[in-house]
Amino acid sequence: MLLLLFVVLSYLLLWALAVINHPGYQFPIDLLGEQRNFAASSGTSLEEWLYEEQNVALSKLLANIAPGRNTEGLPNGTVVASPSKEDPDYFYQWTRDSAITALTLTRIASSEPGSPSSSKILDFLECYTALQSRLQHTSNPSGTFAELSGLGEPKFNADGSAFEGSWGRPQRDGPALRALALMAYLRLYNHTYPSLWASEDGKAWYSGLYEPILPADSVIKADLEYTSHHWRDGGFDLWEEMEGLHFYTAMVQKRALVEGAEIAEAFGDAGAHEWYRKEADAMEHLIKNFWNAEKGNLVATLVTPRSGLDCSIMLGSLHGINSEAAEEPFPPWSDEVLVSMLRLIADQQMRFPVNAAAAASNDPLAGTAVGRYPEDLYDGYGTSIGHPWFLCTASVAEVLYRTTVKLAQQRWLNITPIGLEFWGALNPNDIHSAANMTAGLAGFNRTLQQLQDVGDDFLAIVRQHADAEGCLSEQFNRVTGFEIGAPDLTWSYGALLEALEWRKRASDAAAYF
Repeated sequence: MLLLLFVVLSYLLLWALAVINHPGYQFPIDLLGEQRNFAASSGTSLEEWLYEEQNVALSKLLANIAPGRNTEGLPNGTVVASPSKEDPDYFYQWTRDSAITALTLTRIASSEPGSPSSSKILDFLECYTALQSRLQHTSNPSGTFAELSGLGEPKFNADGSAFEGSWGRPQRDGPALRALALMAYLRLYNHTYPSLWASEDGKAWYSGLYEPILPADSVIKADLEYTSHHWRDGGFDLWEEMEGLHFYTAMVQKRALVEGAEIAEAFGDAGAHEWYRKEADAMEHLIKNFWNAEKGNLVATLVTPRSGLDCSIMLGSLHGINSEAAEEPFPPWSDEVLVSMLRLIADQQMRFPVNAAAAASNDPLAGTAVGRYPEDLYDGYGTSIGHPWFLCTASVAEVLYRTTVKLAQQRWLNITPIGLEFWGALNPNDIHSAANMTAGLAGFNRTLQQLQDVGDDFLAIVRQHADAEGCLSEQFNRVTGFEIGAPDLTWSYGALLEALEWRKRASDAAAYF
């Protein structure tokens, strides 16, 4: 035992020295004193920390939304990726990040209708809608609104003007995500003010969101038209690095077209309803191509020199599913997503020294700090060597919690030859071969519990590397564990909030077993 411990510690030391001596390596900012101790909250239980952190995360997220405290002078409804203006400069508004944030806030408001927080969120969403319409009409390096090509522009300056610098453009997930966010807002508003739909005032209000005319001039209609006509075209991925056809982009595009068809029908836009539904169905073939049978996992991009393993696979499954009942390809609980996630975790356990304990545990699903993808070279400031990301680590937990909810609802688990790799790793005592498990069996109940326990282990990693005030940056150092990269990343807080929501739902759903 002592010999094994010596070997592991020696390996870790050599690994750390190799990384630190890498020519592009930078020590994390404030490592020598100003960085707050991320272990300061170790006296509290995970449950207590998560309860407090939920409030911290929401407060920090709202601070990055105008008129929040980090957005002085910006148009109301602006969502900045981070308050950091240098080293690195993330003080921009990305179409994707803003829409994901709006989706999170809409979900929060929907769970508390009529509350003060819900009213505040509705005010933000009203401003967000007006701002997004303005951004759509802002000519930019990707094009113009008249041709709809400008909708593929990935980011704008914080003041709403076009960003003219060199960038990975176009990015075709943004319009789909914005349409999803605004369709969610439309449903929320209609639920909050049900009489508005049939009133004269309602017609004017709704027309700004969706008006059944061509050429499209309303914000949702324009994004749906862009998505329905450009999903076959390549673009840059959500990490803004690789050009091609991407799993994440395709998943959110299909979801937008499915929901868009429903919205079009509600507005009496029969032609659009048929067109969006037709294009959504056509996307099935593209999306299924992301399963690489030879590799035995999903790939993030078609035709890529990379392994294909990528946090964006989990994110695509999470953001591309519109309900737990939907029969869409590759939802979070699908065998293909779960096995792909397991293989990414295995890579990250061996790749990052902060995961040394997980790697030595012989547990394939031990709590692990997860980064974007194995070949990542972005260090939060430039290119040298990749690190774990808070949003990726939290998203693993969300996948596991969503899977718990699905199994609890359907009350059975079909373990296929593809899925056996994941389910056997999760519950090796009960699962040894492809078979069916049903509610009422002890093995099924233990599997539900294990899903939740493993999800908590990944949130414990988030806790371990957050600072004493609960702040979440973009990344944390692969060797030291300290936060690096853009501080107070809006998406980091949003990802944690989503994981916590599904943690609660999983606990409620599994309570009957």
